[in-house]
Amino acid sequence: MVDIQIQPIKGGGPLKLGSARITKSGLETIDGRILDHSLFVVDARLNPEGDHPLLTQRTRLAPEYAMTFPGTPKLALIRPRLNADGLVLTFDSADPIGVPGGDQLDATQALPVRLFRYRGQALEVRRLSQWLTTHLDRDVKVVRTSGPWDRMTSSDFAANENPLRAQDGYPVHAVVRGDVEAAFRARGATPDAGRFRYQILLEGLPLWSIHEHAEAVVGGVRMVQAKPCDRCEVTAINQETGELSDVKPLAGLRQAGSPIWIRPDTGGRTRIMGESWIPLGEVVIGVGDTVHFRGRRSPLNLDWRPKREALPALHVSLPQL
Repeated sequence: MVDIQIQPIKGGGPLKLGSARITKSGLETIDGRILDHSLFVVDARLNPEGDHPLLTQRTRLAPEYAMTFPGTPKLALIRPRLNADGLVLTFDSADPIGVPGGDQLDATQALPVRLFRYRGQALEVRRLSQWLTTHLDRDVKVVRTSGPWDRMTSSDFAANENPLRAQDGYPVHAVVRGDVEAAFRARGATPDAGRFRYQILLEGLPLWSIHEHAEAVVGGVRMVQAKPCDRCEVTAINQETGELSDVKPLAGLRQAGSPIWIRPDTGGRTRIMGESWIPLGEVVIGVGDTVHFRGRRSPLNLDWRPKREALPALHVSLPQL
């Protein structure tokens, strides 16, 4: 494992960790105080169904409402760090604010929210709402995935009973550094794995081969590789500046010959980078740990170069930085 990071607030910057705990809901700090994707931002406006819709780094179209929900890449400027009291957020490295614990919230702060297909209740963190509204210069609310939150991991591609926070659809996103480097170098650019907003960064796998395996095993705990990660235009946002970049990694994926996944649910064709993991247990991981890949996946509808005839089990060493 080359790197481990979590995003305490969806769309915000990463918190780097030397070690972490993987649970069925995703990563968290060893002491369990800071959870990956435990917070997210919603528009203060209600949609026609009476929910506060998710706000991300990109503009989302909602044809069913004949509405758009313009996001903002400036969410990337929310930077988390840890101090003796817990989690602190800054905006563009200034104006620090402490994040109150879940025990400081109550049910009267629950809001109706919509996060992709999920409709439910989330607890507003009002002091963060006021802080972020000021910095984004738009009326937003920051909510926490606790209390009445009851979202579950997608079972579209793998049956499971994993509770989920505000991740896109799966608890863990794993990316291979060599794949990232191929995409950026195809564009003549310096590799930036952060554009793909992973939780776990790996090295040692042959190019694109992570997609051929059925599961990863970390510390004896199985991680089902539910689906490849199809990429969106957020990868074109410079995560350090919160601005659209001239470097477009999606174009690099095409030039580097990355696989095209033909989605069985929509028939759409999309370039992929990294894998969505569903943990089947709980384990503590650290940079330098080894991940074992095993099993050939069932046909995945990948359109790319011919597959290898044999696929041995791989043991990927994650060197200490």
